[in-house]
Amino acid sequence: MSDIMKMGKLIRVALLSASFFFLYARSLTVIGNLHQRRPAHVRASCLKSMPATSATASAIDKETHDIDTTSTSQFQNEYTIREALYSELQLIASLVTAGFHPELDSNPILRPIRVLLELDRLQNNFPYPGDENRHLYLVCEAKKDKKVVAFCDIDARIPAKKKENQFSPFASIVNRPHPYFSDLTVDPNYRRKGIASSLVEEGERRAKDMNCQEMYLGVASTNTVALDLYSNMGYEIIVPTGDILEFVKRQEGVRMLRRTLN
Repeated sequence: MSDIMKMGKLIRVALLSASFFFLYARSLTVIGNLHQRRPAHVRASCLKSMPATSATASAIDKETHDIDTTSTSQFQNEYTIREALYSELQLIASLVTAGFHPELDSNPILRPIRVLLELDRLQNNFPYPGDENRHLYLVCEAKKDKKVVAFCDIDARIPAKKKENQFSPFASIVNRPHPYFSDLTVDPNYRRKGIASSLVEEGERRAKDMNCQEMYLGVASTNTVALDLYSNMGYEIIVPTGDILEFVKRQEGVRMLRRTLN
């Protein structure tokens, strides 16, 4: 009987812990809204749409490892690459979750929690005034559907003194290489259309506008197809040292790549 009572107690503790975790994750959205560093959710430059600039969309689709065959003119007629709006972060959080955590698609409990955590991260890291010339959230919008179908982050900010994020324990801050290209994800229904490669190329163009001489990105060491394709785009695997080594250590099985921007 004592064993049954102990088991019942453990189950109750587990259920209470799960409930607390869910409520805490939900509160992160409220915290993010309370601590916005500007009153408006959009700045003027976010409203400016940028056409894709790829010569041909013939490189990697990061999620499917397929070769894109969409022509430049067709891509520009169907899609627009522009800076993200703050009001789109909820949608982007869901898009990132679908891209990087597809195993949660059928989980009605863990997927919403993951989306909230991604939203908290995106809100805290949003390009606020003072960052706009060194940090960008880019999205690709399907013109016909008027829908955001892809996202990426280009961060060229000079690393500041390390500090912990006071609002979210899930987003510790470390010095990573810059400019750093990350969070590239494409809606599964819009893959193999040149979107991923066009975002990479637009990110490189924006980085050059920031007077950056190179671009960094991370790829899972087990993803040999992506590593080969990025190599074909001019990216080279580097041996991390210093702050880059510390950053890589916090990632599980990630290879750091770098490309010199011409």
